[in-house]
Amino acid sequence: MPHSKTWLTLGSMALLAAACAQSPKHAEMANAAGANVPTPPNVDRTKCDEKGKTVITADTNLDQKADVWKFYQSMDVGGQKTEILTCKEVDLNHDGKIDLVYYYDDKGATLTLDEADTDFDGKFDMTRYYANGKVVREELDTNFDGKPDVWKYYEDEKLVRQERDTNGDGKVDEWEYYEGGKLDRIGYDTTGNGTVNKWDRAPENEEESSGGGAAAPAPAAAPAAATQPPPAATTPPPAKATAPTTPPPAKASTTPPAAKK
Repeated sequence: MPHSKTWLTLGSMALLAAACAQSPKHAEMANAAGANVPTPPNVDRTKCDEKGKTVITADTNLDQKADVWKFYQSMDVGGQKTEILTCKEVDLNHDGKIDLVYYYDDKGATLTLDEADTDFDGKFDMTRYYANGKVVREELDTNFDGKPDVWKYYEDEKLVRQERDTNGDGKVDEWEYYEGGKLDRIGYDTTGNGTVNKWDRAPENEEESSGGGAAAPAPAAAPAAATQPPPAATTPPPAKATAPTTPPPAKASTTPPAAKK
């Protein structure tokens, strides 16, 4: 996974109650046949390939070196040739290495993917996938070994499920499910067979189901992504802008290894 590392501190979870007698709903999602690592959405990574594209650069800190590269591809739109933004690369700390990459849809108006290296070690550790401009999935490399170990899934930009590889063997072994933005239940694979064999409920849910007293405090919310993507440019620069410049060598973007999702 040629991506940078997003350093992310996962919030500590509230203490969990004893396992439930019955498997929680949606358990079948964690017991899919075959490999239990999530498969990433399909994204056209050639959009950040300079071949056949016009590359416009910017020097935001005025040090005479480019730190932003925008890739435009000529397309036929309504019978007219139009330059469409396909990709944007950013060197955030001005060290000559790409720290942030944005991929856009075929209209150059909506994000489909972004990747970030937030600890500036030259490896991406966060990847976010979008649908209709909204984040639907996030992959994190929390131990910075070059492989994702946390997968988050969103609906209407709300976290609904989080999967983890807690022992670094490339397989999901912990599943967290959220209801209304709050942790509802956690499933564990304690045998290594890729399926849930133990469930815990969030303490507040145990209190509610037993008619107990005040609910326990909700678990700490997952921290927000370090970098928010800027709005996509809908109008490319004039055709006679500064001569295209090829950005310094940057790691080629490749699809994160499916085995780790």
